[in-house]
Amino acid sequence: MNSDHMQGLFWTTSRQGLSLVERPRVPSYRVGEPLIAGRSRWPVGVQYSFGVEGHQLTLFASTIHPRIVEDVRLGDAEFALVGGSPVFLLAYRLGATAEWNAVPFGWHLQHPESRAVPASHPSPENRALLWISLVGANDGIIHAQRGVALSPAFTRTLHRAIQNQATALFNPLDCMLALSEILRDEPSLSRRIDAANVRTMANA
Repeated sequence: MNSDHMQGLFWTTSRQGLSLVERPRVPSYRVGEPLIAGRSRWPVGVQYSFGVEGHQLTLFASTIHPRIVEDVRLGDAEFALVGGSPVFLLAYRLGATAEWNAVPFGWHLQHPESRAVPASHPSPENRALLWISLVGANDGIIHAQRGVALSPAFTRTLHRAIQNQATALFNPLDCMLALSEILRDEPSLSRRIDAANVRTMANA
């Protein structure tokens, strides 16, 4: 990803009028349906987002192997959170033998209309629900999907990280440098995960 592309991800923002999400809606799409009606092509990759439909991890794959479908539907799922502001990494692995992968998230890099902030929850036992979807990059169809509960400690840390990003002053250069460092240091992902802020198994 070059710097021109990265700058294209930045949207102007203000700390005024943040949209707080207390009870996220269940995503309206289902297995066998297109992720977005009328769109049948997606870049291969992974996207993590938080909005009015809660936390979503979407995997876009060019080839839908039965093993990947099984891992998304039923496999062990583990997550780690690395870093904080202005960008953090949500690391994940799906399936008992799967390797770690990670996707960056920067609140100010999201489209303004999709930005939201998780509300602070009074209960320390609150668990966030993360929806995982497998989408065909060549057909736009959802091939597997499930929701998993994140541990209370992981939920608190993740929500705090998003809240801190949302309320911090936005510096495009800082975001660009943080993304560049993440991309440059990708081979050291396992080391980053060893030093993760918090880790959890799904539904633990």
